[in-house]
Amino acid sequence: MKLERQSVVNPNTKEIDRMVQMLRDLLEEKETSISLEDLCSFQEPRGSFGLLDSDEIPYDIKVEYNNIPTYISTAILMKEYLKGNEVIKDNLIKGLDYTVKTRFTGHGFDAEKTRVDSLKIFIKGKLSDFLENEREICPLFHNMVHNILHSYNSNLFYGRTFGPWGENYRQDWEEITDSLKTNKRLYIAYGSNMNKKQMEYRCPDAKIIGKTYLENWELTMPFYANIEIKKGKKTPILLWEISAKDEAKLDRYEVYPRGYDKKDLLVNVNNSVVSAMAYIMTDEYKKKDGIAYSGYIEGIIQGYVDAGFDKSEFNPRIMNI
Repeated sequence: MKLERQSVVNPNTKEIDRMVQMLRDLLEEKETSISLEDLCSFQEPRGSFGLLDSDEIPYDIKVEYNNIPTYISTAILMKEYLKGNEVIKDNLIKGLDYTVKTRFTGHGFDAEKTRVDSLKIFIKGKLSDFLENEREICPLFHNMVHNILHSYNSNLFYGRTFGPWGENYRQDWEEITDSLKTNKRLYIAYGSNMNKKQMEYRCPDAKIIGKTYLENWELTMPFYANIEIKKGKKTPILLWEISAKDEAKLDRYEVYPRGYDKKDLLVNVNNSVVSAMAYIMTDEYKKKDGIAYSGYIEGIIQGYVDAGFDKSEFNPRIMNI
């Protein structure tokens, strides 16, 4: 049996279910009659691997018969690419681009279940390795996944794990976040962690990737440094690669997640766009009557110099909360 799109007018659901199972078998490297070449030739120009011949269908059907098969197929390509097969790179990119457009969204009360199931599909495609080692392939996909993981981690910390019908996603989210832990990640420093001496002490494994600007974000100073969205502004940053141990140390310094939460942002550095993690102050922490420690501002200014920025570029908006 080969892959063949079904008419939305009179679909053969039994054949569709059989094709979905064949795709799942290929992902899990079980015996199946579908080859990798069959899969690539089946992909639509827009990147979809949908099993229906039209998108003019109810959204729940689109998720089940077009989006889910696309996730399975793209996960297959991801796994194959990580094995060293460069031939399928363009197919992988198109599949990831299509996936980003869907945002893993489900239908109605099943929205979160669809997102969980979709991430588990990609986990079978070695998503953790992909996030860690292939950062320049579809940075929008990296950004989407990392931000889902940030939201899961925060919600797990605060115990906000229940869905609209009282269903508890704690076990699923713990499984996903544990499966997608990486040994290293990109980190955006915009305050005192631009200071090389401080980072050598805090994060001994850290490596500088390069300096750049965070477009449409403004440096603010509630008491410690923060960044906030502001169209037309730009903030000097230093991009680091940090280890998991480094990140755990930074979490303590940044009082994560109560003081600063995490958000992945897209940055252009060394002529490449990548997704990188930044600590952003929580609204509650901003209201704290805090005072920066002695030498804090001087350390930031030295960080600007260390990164290759002019001192005059340190011009934060002082906030009175």
